[in-house]
Amino acid sequence: MAASYWKSSQFEQWLFDRQELMSFRLRDISSWSTNNNSSLITEDDYSKILIFYSNIIQHIGEQYKVRQQVIATAIVYLKRFYARYPLKSIDPWLLCPTCLFLAAKVEEFSTLNHQRVCNAAATTYKKYAHLLGGPGEYPYLIKHILECEFYLLEIMDCCLIIYHPYRSLDMYTREFQIDQQLFEAAWRIINDSLKTDAPLLYPPYEVALACLLLAATYRDKMAILKQYMIDAQIDVERVYEVVKLVLKYYELMTTYDADPPNDGKQIKELLSKIPKPKIIPNESSRPSSQPNEQQIQGTIGQQNNNNNTTTATTNNNNNNNNNNNNNNNNHNNNNNNNNNNNN
Repeated sequence: MAASYWKSSQFEQWLFDRQELMSFRLRDISSWSTNNNSSLITEDDYSKILIFYSNIIQHIGEQYKVRQQVIATAIVYLKRFYARYPLKSIDPWLLCPTCLFLAAKVEEFSTLNHQRVCNAAATTYKKYAHLLGGPGEYPYLIKHILECEFYLLEIMDCCLIIYHPYRSLDMYTREFQIDQQLFEAAWRIINDSLKTDAPLLYPPYEVALACLLLAATYRDKMAILKQYMIDAQIDVERVYEVVKLVLKYYELMTTYDADPPNDGKQIKELLSKIPKPKIIPNESSRPSSQPNEQQIQGTIGQQNNNNNTTTATTNNNNNNNNNNNNNNNNHNNNNNNNNNNNN
């Protein structure tokens, strides 16, 4: 783990340019084939889809009663993956529990029980099954999550340590003598900021300041925070960009209809437009350095076949070894007989 955020892989490898991120998403959207002449989705629609799956991680984590920092790390993993690979590359319903499973190890929460993670994912899946248009039962097993974990590790190049804004918020709380009520309000806004692109675009201290500014809007700490940013030569414009991202999230949530009492009609339509991953057999079960959706889903689909082939090969090798041992024994017996005849 890097001692400083500025020397960490998060800063050096996983801080994106906004234009780069938007360009990738537009390419992803444009690659989707339209069904029944339906129009392609907008940037806001894409954001709602990512919000939906971030909330899925939140629901699974809350069922398992993991710490908020584990959930936050899992959401960042999800964001990282879909910042470099299209939504159709791995089914998000497989990736969400995988991210949570890996995040629990990294955050030293303890290794989550495989079966309980699957059960929590299945329970959450049933809750939203009416929006998915697929099978009523959760389609993945423990082995799929374990297989997906290796792909996630490879794609992130084992850059697993995440610096969250919570630590910066603690520092600001002590420095500005912030009361508990304001601290809790800022903490909740940080949780909401995870559903935006802020973790991919801005350092954690800027996110923490933006969330604290939002929480302090109607309190007497606003002037102190602004003066601190000036004195510390913090780029105020960047902090306000984070504020705009969070406010945009709240605006999107006014029309987000995935949860009761809403009927979920809009999010159901959006989810139906995501191309489904296709399982295509591969020659090898080893992931390449640049896996695509065929390799990722194909390997998972071929796992059982590979295991059966390995078992059969092992049995054949054992039989061959036994035959060789028998031949050697017969040869030794013949030599002994010849020696006896010579005597």
